[in-house]
Amino acid sequence: MVRGMGQSEHFQNGVRRFALGLYENAHQLFVQALTDDPEDAEARYFLHLCRRCLAPKPINRPTLVWQFDPKGAWEADWLRNLFGDAIGSEVIDNTWTRIADPMIVVDNRLVTEKALYYRDAFARGARIILVHLSDEAFRDDRGLYRYCDAVIRNYHTPLIQDRRVLTIPLGCKAGFVRAGAAPKPAAARAHLWSFAGDFKKLTRAAMRTAMEDVGPGRCHAIEGFGTPDSLATADYRALLDESVIVPCPSGWSNLETFRVYEALEAGCIPIVEKRPGFDYFTELLGPHPIPTIFSWDDAPALIRSWQAPGTMERVRSDCHAWWEAAKPRIATTVQDTIKKVLS
Repeated sequence: MVRGMGQSEHFQNGVRRFALGLYENAHQLFVQALTDDPEDAEARYFLHLCRRCLAPKPINRPTLVWQFDPKGAWEADWLRNLFGDAIGSEVIDNTWTRIADPMIVVDNRLVTEKALYYRDAFARGARIILVHLSDEAFRDDRGLYRYCDAVIRNYHTPLIQDRRVLTIPLGCKAGFVRAGAAPKPAAARAHLWSFAGDFKKLTRAAMRTAMEDVGPGRCHAIEGFGTPDSLATADYRALLDESVIVPCPSGWSNLETFRVYEALEAGCIPIVEKRPGFDYFTELLGPHPIPTIFSWDDAPALIRSWQAPGTMERVRSDCHAWWEAAKPRIATTVQDTIKKVLS
């Protein structure tokens, strides 16, 4: 039990008043609870919540605070496009000391030691939107979320049931998107399929066997994520521009990879996985046209079903058109989340 819960009548009455929106009365009760027990951390937390609810809303646009160098972030371009003109200014902190009100903090590897920064900003009245990246295995300390007005994160999971959390797709690696580039039709592409990456992960050997059964493709095997034998971003984009199908098997910890959205951006047909009882991409994206399979053994028959004249091109163009319409919808949702914190 958290200290303070069930121990102070002032605290319990304060929680009831807070739930009714009686913030001034609740504030007084939490002050009394802290007089009863100055170490009551929950009473102090709710006291700060009351002060935030009673404080005027900020009139300035939020400061974007990077807690790592965005030059090395695969998500940098994608996030900036989603934020649009909702950002007032942008700074690189990487020391967990910069506090602004309001602020959008882009962070990853949320360890317990970082809680002091978020708790201090919360106590000082800063309105915080946390952009939580790279928690692919869901091991980060999500207890920090309680200090944030909203959380925008990647990697969907039903484990998180928090009204403050908005989950967004990974998007494309920085430098991948080319503005105004019209994708080639299927018939004009050199490769029926291609895959560049590590073949050692989970279902990737099965994927390769299945795709080779369909017909020859272009493979570029690497040793691991970010190893020197990886294709440069421009070379990878050139490969996808000439590929009709891009199989998108899972990584070590998640069904979602950047490859899915890069395939869509380049006008390819991505093929993704789902699990019995867990259709990841539908849960994340809603209805979509992306071909989805339980097993890579199903891929050859699926692809052969597209052999009728015009069918493969229709599947390809449907996927690309859906992605082009999805991007502004996702951006609107992100910007609405920011506006809600400020309104």
